[in-house]
Amino acid sequence: MDKIYIELLQKDSLMEQAQIMRFKEFKYIQIVDSTRKDINSLKTYSNSLEDDYNDLLTISKIQEHKIKRNRKIGLIMLGVIVLQALL
Repeated sequence: MDKIYIELLQKDSLMEQAQIMRFKEFKYIQIVDSTRKDINSLKTYSNSLEDDYNDLLTISKIQEHKIKRNRKIGLIMLGVIVLQALL
């Protein structure tokens, strides 16, 4: 009778351990899924920032080109004013 009781206790213990392992496995799966979602959202955010950076870089280059053009125009106008003053 004692042997049967011991075997039943061991069986119950093994079943509890198996249940605990299933819960742990489920939690690990949830952690992996959560991590994948975080990685995907960070990739999306990174791509968005890269697009914003490229847009700002393009705008900066356009403004730089306009500034150089306006400098040239200003220098030419200054030259014309000086020539008119001399004549």
